[in-house]
Amino acid sequence: MRMVCSISMTRLMALVLLLVLCACAPGQPDVAVEKSSSPLDSPGDLREVPAPDGQWRPHRLSDCREDPDVPQVVERYLGICSEYFRDGSGSDGMIEMELGLADGHRHSLMLLTLGQLYLLAGQGDPDLLPVEGPAADVGNWERNRARLLGRAQELLQEAAETRLDDAAVDYLLADVARARGDRDLAATLVASGMDKCTGGRSFGTLWLYQQLNNYPPRYLGGPSPEFPQTAVDKGVSGDVVLDVLLSPSGKVRQVVVVESPARSLTESASGSLRKGGFDAARVGKYPIWSWLRVTTAFNLES
Repeated sequence: MRMVCSISMTRLMALVLLLVLCACAPGQPDVAVEKSSSPLDSPGDLREVPAPDGQWRPHRLSDCREDPDVPQVVERYLGICSEYFRDGSGSDGMIEMELGLADGHRHSLMLLTLGQLYLLAGQGDPDLLPVEGPAADVGNWERNRARLLGRAQELLQEAAETRLDDAAVDYLLADVARARGDRDLAATLVASGMDKCTGGRSFGTLWLYQQLNNYPPRYLGGPSPEFPQTAVDKGVSGDVVLDVLLSPSGKVRQVVVVESPARSLTESASGSLRKGGFDAARVGKYPIWSWLRVTTAFNLES
């Protein structure tokens, strides 16, 4: 027998990734990871049913809510900033956003967006070096860099005060720490973000301004599921199709049954997957929650 692992790439980027074939012990069930629902017991407090459809399947936990109605004036500033950015005049968009903040429009999406742009400027993007504002060009790169990263941290920390469960804020603050050479703090912030919400408008902001690719999760292998003797004795066989919810750290946090011929086969397939290894889905380098559909074929030998 052999284990076949294949995962569909993001529909946003319209690519397909195929994982290599992995050797399995003879006589063991076939396991296939597919693109793509009754729940099994979850090891934590997560219960997400049904899994979302589609090839690229990012996930937000049930207690992760979209931003409430964003004021029209805030949407206007966000739109102006993205338009300037697309036209190659991102620094002008940053100035407009700073004017909006000065006028009292300190919405968390504006803070997150502007903080990210200052971060990118501090990482060396020449199109984002503002000529006005609190971190305006002073003609010296080292001083500019310190001022840009400082402004990024200030804005992102303010955004964090209201976006308490938003992983994007932690990930961006980790980037600031990394740009300053503090890798320990960066690792701590990334770990903090892995327990929070991913997706929504904040991650759309990351995708927009950093031109990120989306990457599906990967199954790294694990123990082969055993064919339960009770099922063999009863002549029960067939495919067990499971949706697996993976955390940003690559841990299996929930298994949802799509179809299965018997509970004993379901438990065997699920137990095998829980002991396996996974790479989390990513938006660029940023890990996110996601679903992965896995099919295990239990076939009786003729």
